[in-house]
Amino acid sequence: MIVVLEGPDCAGKTTLAEVLTAERGTVRANGKPPVGRPLFEHYAGQVALAAGSPSELTVFDRLHVGELIYGPLFRGNSALSMEEMYLLEDQLDKAGAVKIHVDCSDEALLERYRVRGDELIKSPDILLGNAAQYRELFASDGPFPGWIVVATDRGNPDIQAIVETGS
Repeated sequence: MIVVLEGPDCAGKTTLAEVLTAERGTVRANGKPPVGRPLFEHYAGQVALAAGSPSELTVFDRLHVGELIYGPLFRGNSALSMEEMYLLEDQLDKAGAVKIHVDCSDEALLERYRVRGDELIKSPDILLGNAAQYRELFASDGPFPGWIVVATDRGNPDIQAIVETGS
């Protein structure tokens, strides 16, 4: 089984990934971009590898969608085209992946940012801008509708049940 967690820094993706992997004793992959390898090839390969082991749970703590936000922020542009994004979405759908947009209120993001900071996100304005971009991407009329939204500031989400039911 494949689970993809996408969302802004401080939203709770890593915490949810740790809960899933600790309780199920499974693999946790991180979708950080590689150096010297085409990004599409890298992500498609990771998904294919995970899909080839359906009895294992592979949790991606951010995968491809974040490239649309963080690529322009850190490198000036996304290393993935929209066509490649849709090909990856199709690959995930065919593998039966559970795709989760991890989010929380701006107030909760800011509080978490104040407490833990972030070495890459240099200001609260950037953090909130990234959160707004994710919300647009995953909106029902956005380019990636159909992702499950999990709000981590409304109590502890039962991530196991969400993954098992796909809703």
